[in-house]
Amino acid sequence: MMKFDGINNDALLLLAENRFRDSRDFYEEHKELIKKTAVTPMRQIAAAVGERISYIDPVMCTDPVKMVSRIRRDTRYTKDQHLYRENMWAMFMRPKYEWPHYPCMWFEFTPRMYTAGIGIFMQTPALLEYWRKAIRGNTGQFLEALASVEKTGAVFEENLYKKPKDGCPPGLEKYYNAKAVWFVYASANLKELEDETIINKLCGIYDAFAPMYAFFLGVSDEYVRETGGVSYRRRR
Repeated sequence: MMKFDGINNDALLLLAENRFRDSRDFYEEHKELIKKTAVTPMRQIAAAVGERISYIDPVMCTDPVKMVSRIRRDTRYTKDQHLYRENMWAMFMRPKYEWPHYPCMWFEFTPRMYTAGIGIFMQTPALLEYWRKAIRGNTGQFLEALASVEKTGAVFEENLYKKPKDGCPPGLEKYYNAKAVWFVYASANLKELEDETIINKLCGIYDAFAPMYAFFLGVSDEYVRETGGVSYRRRR
């Protein structure tokens, strides 16, 4: 087990206060404490879990600095002009600029809860046609992957087309008719962030996500192979 300092309630409250005050002076005054109690432990989680999930996909980025979000927000492209966030996340995925339409898994915490999820990073209507094609053509594989995901307690984020899509295998309508595909595990037990419990739990969750990751990977591979995908470019 790698060294893990834990993320306690004081760290969560400090992040929340930093966002509430939204002050550069307050942030600079508490920057080292925020780094010590939140940023560094989050990178420790990312490093420990990243080592485990590299077995699921060795192309995934495993650099914890790159995988973990920053406290300072980029406000150039949003109406929300708060300078700082109270949540942090780690994104486990292939380099997004080279592999934009590929699966990702993540872990996020807020002062109220934490989540772990799986989906495809950049989803398009065209890609979701290949998702539906995969469900039709590989129904057995999808059902096995679905059972593995659901045993963790993760739920499917439902956002469905009003008009059902043609060709859906019986009983799979909510997955087949989705406008976007994500499975999310959520817990309000923030005590689990204080020690290695969270690392062990996340490793178990991502192990159970692995069959769905493989299913997503097949969707992404066929989509990119047949269409070339859509470029994902950095905003300038």
